[in-house]
Formats: sequence, C-alpha cells, structure tokens
Amino acid sequence: MTLTCILAAFLMFAGPASLAAAEKYQIYLSPMPFNDATQPNMTGKGTASATLDGETLSIAGTFTGLASAATKVHLSLSRGPGIPGTAIFDLVVSTDVAGKLTGQVKLQPNQVAALKSNKLYVQIDTEKVPMGTLWGWLLPEHEVAGQDVPQRGSWFIPPFAVKTK
Repeated sequence: MTLTCILAAFLMFAGPASLAAAEKYQIYLSPMPFNDATQPNMTGKGTASATLDGETLSIAGTFTGLASAATKVHLSLSRGPGIPGTAIFDLVVSTDVAGKLTGQVKLQPNQVAALKSNKLYVQIDTEKVPMGTLWGWLLPEHEVAGQDVPQRGSWFIPPFAVKTK
C-alpha cells in the first residue's frame, strides 16, 4: 500500500511532461551557396544530433575538412529550411579545421515552435568565412539511405515531403 501511495504521489507531482519521450533531430552540416571569391574557402562537412527534452535542447556533433579554423558556432532562427536567419544562441566549438560542437540551451515557447517547424539551424563560422561556412537545419530524426542506394517514400525533408501512394 505504501509503495502504491508513493508511486501515485510521484506521478501526480511529476506530471505527464516528465514521462514524455525526448524528441530527436538530425543535422547535416554542409557548405552554403557561395560566390567565386569565397568558393575555395567553402569546404567541409559535418553531422550532429539534437535532443529536445521539455524546453532543453542539447546538441552534439562533429565536423571536418574546413579550409580554415572554426571560430564560432551558433544556433540560429530562420523563416524556413535553406533561408539564412539570425543567431539566437552561441554553442561551443573546437577552434580547428576539424572537431566537435556542443551546446545545451533552454528554448522559449516560440523557439520550441520554430524547432518543430524546421526553422532552427546550426552555423559554423571560420577564419576565412566569418558569416558561415557550414550550415545545417535541425530536422526530425529519420532513416537515411546510403550513398547510391535508392530510398522509397518520403525522404528529402520529412515534414515537407509529398506523400506517395
């Protein structure tokens, strides 16, 4: 009886929010469009994952192949995937041509809504391209086919993909 009362009290005070599963996101970092002057400096790639647990967003990833050392990494807000926006949080980055990025931030309700509508992205700035060498939007976790492997169904940007019959 006592154990049942303790469990019931825990569930009453903890509420359903603590029992909800964390949401997972994937980030593929790649060079953004460039002009002829910056083309030689737009190199590299990376991946990261993000987890939203309540209002806390945790990000961890790696990158490699930059033409110059990373200087900053930001979590940014845009109007939608592929559209540059504004930095809202600084994250931690290795200041080298390859390394790691990490961060944990508390999002406001409007930022949680932006995350869920694919409007948040990670941007890595470098010495030679201080306005962003690698960019990657936070997209819901999804299956990724290997190189040269056809993938059936919706796959490009999951929330925007056209349904197939």
